[in-house]
Amino acid sequence: MLSFTDFDAWSDAIRGADLGLICDGVEVRRWRLAVRNLGRVVVQSAFEGGGNLCVGANTWGGPTLFMPLTHGGLHVVNCRHLDSSSLLLIPPGADFRIQVRRRAHEWCSLALPADFPLGRGLGGLDPFATSHVVRVATPALDRLRHMVASTALEPALAGPHTPAHEAASTALVAAATDCLGQVVVEPAPLGRPKIDRAAIVRRAVSLLEEGRVPRPSVVDIARHCGVNERTLGRAFHDTFGVSPLAYSRLWLAHRVRRRLRAAREDDATVAGILTAHGVWDFGRFASLYRRQFGETPADTLRRHPA
Repeated sequence: MLSFTDFDAWSDAIRGADLGLICDGVEVRRWRLAVRNLGRVVVQSAFEGGGNLCVGANTWGGPTLFMPLTHGGLHVVNCRHLDSSSLLLIPPGADFRIQVRRRAHEWCSLALPADFPLGRGLGGLDPFATSHVVRVATPALDRLRHMVASTALEPALAGPHTPAHEAASTALVAAATDCLGQVVVEPAPLGRPKIDRAAIVRRAVSLLEEGRVPRPSVVDIARHCGVNERTLGRAFHDTFGVSPLAYSRLWLAHRVRRRLRAAREDDATVAGILTAHGVWDFGRFASLYRRQFGETPADTLRRHPA
């Protein structure tokens, strides 16, 4: 298992997803990741030393199953709380949103083969339309979760491909088939369909990432998304548990952190980098930054010379 003391370095090591990750408070300055490529399937097991707000898309050729290992009820996925009997099913190319606020936690994932029979046993769900939170018979899910986590940590599977890799892959595919064959489909809610919060969040995050508008206001973001401020706020609270403004501040801290990590201490200053990003209240920003990353901006600059 790889160990990290830096959130960005850890997030760069995650495989099989196009991710936008924001650290949301650090409990312990430690992140870990284990990846085992078994040929037909890939398993990952991770420990995060704090909270995380995530938007992502599955880049594997087949479906991916995401399962919390600890604090399952704190995982809000696609605006729904997970529990011990649910997982996130992500078809190839589909996007997803995951929120865990300010708590260290663990999760695992299983990337299945492209020919995995995804439509079987899903009770009428369109398995390729989008990612789904699905409820599964608990014994089958417990077995799959244990198999994925233990396989990801198995030292004998860390090296070159052997017959053991093939055996583990076959066992995991069988367990996933059994698990998804016991999906409990919840009835669709009655009444007016909810506004597509996923589309609102995608457009808002893209505005921040493009950087065309430096430090956009909530009005700017709402206008870009084609919704009013109240609808924008509801979409962000349901998805990430924070307001659009709070999310924008967390995102800005990540942008500043990347610049601090790339800078040379002898030709850059914290003040210069902050003002270049439109930050003028240094003390308030430093307090937010420390809560988010467990260190000050000056610590980051000293620790990561280019």
